[in-house]
Amino acid sequence: MRCAGKAGVVTGTSRGLGREILLALSREGASVVAVARDAEAGRRSAEEAAAGQGHAIFQQGDVRREDDVVAAIETCRGEFGTLDFIVNNAGILGEGRLHETTNEQWDDLVATHMTGTFWGCKHAIGAMLEGDRGGSIVNIGSILSFTGDGYLAAYTAMKSGVLGLTKAIAIDYALAGIRCNCVCPGDMETPMIQQYFDGTEDPVAAREEMEAAYPGRRIAQAGEVAAAVVFLVSDESSFVNGAPILVDGGLTAKTY
Repeated sequence: MRCAGKAGVVTGTSRGLGREILLALSREGASVVAVARDAEAGRRSAEEAAAGQGHAIFQQGDVRREDDVVAAIETCRGEFGTLDFIVNNAGILGEGRLHETTNEQWDDLVATHMTGTFWGCKHAIGAMLEGDRGGSIVNIGSILSFTGDGYLAAYTAMKSGVLGLTKAIAIDYALAGIRCNCVCPGDMETPMIQQYFDGTEDPVAAREEMEAAYPGRRIAQAGEVAAAVVFLVSDESSFVNGAPILVDGGLTAKTY
């Protein structure tokens, strides 16, 4: 019950990492407004979370629309009386070398990863300042916040930007008791990574190649990454601010 008495918003909860974050926070006693574009899958995740130790309600929304982000935050304040945290998790994969990336693909990645995260941070900070009890903002970055991938050029740019935004917020709002950190996972067992494998000529070989790059010869379970988010939402991380938390099994620690 490390998050008992805390209430907040998690975006992109219909599947993958967002769903695991929602379930993990609920098990630790948090009250969560779960936001997702997919109403059926999002509602199913929220119902599963509500069966845990906390409370969860679903609100259909798209982080590419500012009104939806504001509405989720206001729902949290209205239903639970406060906003103690927000997890800006919603994301999409953008594959392709840079010269093959269309303007439409770029714009969609910017709207989802950068603008959606900006709105989540901006409006959460406003609510936290009004509440005058501080809060925790957790943005979801990537190992590509530090490194590069030629086949994920635009996605790399987005995740680098998320980390930069995180650091600026951490510096500016520390005196108000608002912390902002960035969880940076490596590859995880999620529908997004399966989408990547399925797009290759040999999905089995693609998975084996990826797993071989990790010191432990495996990729993460989404729940292992969600555990880092729970830590950052909880008071256990009270002096952790502006930090990129790598959850990558040691991948970025090696040279080859």
